[in-house]
Amino acid sequence: MNKLLLTALALAPASFTPAADFASQVVPVLKQHCYKCHSEAEKKEKGKLVLDNLTRLGEKVGAGKIIVPGDADKSSFFTCLTSPADDTDHMPPEKMMPDKDIDVIKSWIAAGASFTKGGAAPAAATTTPAAPAAPAPAAADAPMATWTSADGRTIQAKKLRLEGDNVVLQRADGVIFNVPLSKLSPESQTAAKAP
Repeated sequence: MNKLLLTALALAPASFTPAADFASQVVPVLKQHCYKCHSEAEKKEKGKLVLDNLTRLGEKVGAGKIIVPGDADKSSFFTCLTSPADDTDHMPPEKMMPDKDIDVIKSWIAAGASFTKGGAAPAAATTTPAAPAAPAPAAADAPMATWTSADGRTIQAKKLRLEGDNVVLQRADGVIFNVPLSKLSPESQTAAKAP
């Protein structure tokens, strides 16, 4: 990896976390630690939570639900993993999940809790129905722009699309970010909402 790319990755603000891949990163963690109690395939639905049916899991994603896209600390799905092992809400109940697996879940939620590669938010994650989108320019035609996070950090990226409360951005190196609008400056929020 070249020094420029390493520097860019090191300087990328936390608000611009690359979209985590649900299928290749999150699902293996859920299978290992959660499916024995929360899986249709295992015929276990403790707490009415099923993690291997994306439609049902998607109903648990959104503002005020157990998975709050962009905010792991407000997501009870995440906080139960980090609560003390003797806490009655701690999951998995028999032991602490390894830090590396907790980090996968945290980064997935922080990046918008997307179920698809490239950052598409689950339909149930939107807090209000999305208005029909105007045709967007093809990603290749979208101009590079400066995007500013709420804490003042910037990146150069092009807007791929707006999905619910998230904007999907792509840097020149091809890295895709699923950024919650709440993590952007007011000016960048306006740019994200523009057709």
